[in-house]
Amino acid sequence: MNSSKVFVTGASGYLGSAISDLLVRAGYEVIGLTRDARSAEQLSRAGIQPAIGDLTKPETFVGVLKNCDLAVHAAYADAEPNAAAIDQRALEAFADAAEDGRLRRLLYTSGIWVHGDARGEVIDDASPLAPLEVVTWRAPHEEVVLDLGQHEVVPVVFRPGIVYGGRGGFMADWFREAKETGTVTYPGDGSQYWPLVHRNDVADAYRLGLEHAAAGDRFLLADGSAHTVREIAEAIAAVTGATAQPLPAEELIATLGAAGAARLSSTRVNAARARRELGWVPRHASFVQEVEAMFREWQSPREARVS
Repeated sequence: MNSSKVFVTGASGYLGSAISDLLVRAGYEVIGLTRDARSAEQLSRAGIQPAIGDLTKPETFVGVLKNCDLAVHAAYADAEPNAAAIDQRALEAFADAAEDGRLRRLLYTSGIWVHGDARGEVIDDASPLAPLEVVTWRAPHEEVVLDLGQHEVVPVVFRPGIVYGGRGGFMADWFREAKETGTVTYPGDGSQYWPLVHRNDVADAYRLGLEHAAAGDRFLLADGSAHTVREIAEAIAAVTGATAQPLPAEELIATLGAAGAARLSSTRVNAARARRELGWVPRHASFVQEVEAMFREWQSPREARVS
């Protein structure tokens, strides 16, 4: 039984719930930050101690955070207009807990988009950063996290690819569209590559990161597949009986702006460092090959608590 206390932001959200559930099973005492009583009840039923608070108001949770040994910042909302400000407040709370608390390890969630549009080329952890417009703030926030090393904290940055699995993420949106409208609308001509990773595999990387990562480590997380967006959409269309159809790039950008432009970026990922240094082995190697299982997972009532 692991006696360490882990504070998880976004514990009732898409990625944070998977991480929290796995850490509970691994024997950690998990304290999950959530904003409302209903989510708190769901966390309690999952064996997670709820801490009701708001990332924009660190005073609502920093007292609890200061009494935790480890922290996972899994709250992730790049598309929100105030995402940078929310993340900044969270980082201020982590710094406070590092200076005047027992926090000694922090895992920070960044993302693949800090590497920009690789135009289909393969990148690895050493590739330069050229953040897409929607995440220009992520790179400097990574540096703020790494600066916590001066307070005897072990800071680690994870950059997951496009996360799928369960009832959240882009793939879930496509499953939902397919069932409701009979179409799967993909961005642009679909020739761009999306590096994919199942959320349970991301959670396993975070578990390993709590145990093995060194201060200052940064890890890309992707399953190693090389699917184009069109191939992904067509696989979903085939299993749902829908029709895959493109959405012109100009229309996508007009509707979603920088977030739409990000969906047109094309990147392949070599995640060898996570495999080599953490011993990370993704259980899901190809969304396209497992699409039937992913569709069943999306339909499963066990995913109901995931937001």
